[in-house]
Amino acid sequence: MRCLLLVTFTVFGAGLWGSSMAEAADATAWEPAESIRQVVEHFVRSRLPQQSQDARITVQGPVEGLHFPRCGHMQARDFGAANPFGAQTVEVACLTPQVWSLYLPVQVAWPQGAVVAARALGAGHVLTEGDLAVVQRDLSSLPAGAITKPAQAIGRVLQYSVAAGQSVTQGMLAGPQLIHYGQSVPLVALGQGVRLVALGMAMENGRQGQTILARNVQSGKVVTGVVDGAGQIMVAMGP
Repeated sequence: MRCLLLVTFTVFGAGLWGSSMAEAADATAWEPAESIRQVVEHFVRSRLPQQSQDARITVQGPVEGLHFPRCGHMQARDFGAANPFGAQTVEVACLTPQVWSLYLPVQVAWPQGAVVAARALGAGHVLTEGDLAVVQRDLSSLPAGAITKPAQAIGRVLQYSVAAGQSVTQGMLAGPQLIHYGQSVPLVALGQGVRLVALGMAMENGRQGQTILARNVQSGKVVTGVVDGAGQIMVAMGP
């Protein structure tokens, strides 16, 4: 990451570089770079969630050879959009006795267990434990909805093909197939405090939340309904 270092000064009294060559030569006149970095790191860490306190924070700068007067009171704040993880920029400012400020790039890395495909897998594949692996990856590099535990994916169906090593996300997965074509299945109709159940035969495969066709075995009528989590077809009750 390219180092961003913007420096601004407001000078009072003797000025930024001191009143004499002797003071310029005196290292105690300058704020140690490590002290500046510590202020920035403390600020960044204070904003992290409690469970991520072991995140690795890297503060870049100040540039070697660039000096800042000793500071009695330093404070840090976000520069631009706040981002607890990944790349960000923090402004650190001295308020007394001389006013100065600079902007330091910061990188926050928090390795997390991420579930990835252990091999290339095709769309429609029902995931098993052997299809998955857990690797350590920086949280900021994970895609939205990334799965962190294999149990969240096992038994679910891939909607898209994935490459070996690719992160598995919630958006890639559909629920398991609960109903199969030709299967006997309960047809359930609810309405106005009444619950009616009839025996049906599935005319399509179905997963939870899908609308499929089924035939009422008794009446021979073809109906549509939504598959629920118990493998029943919920049918709208007619007038």
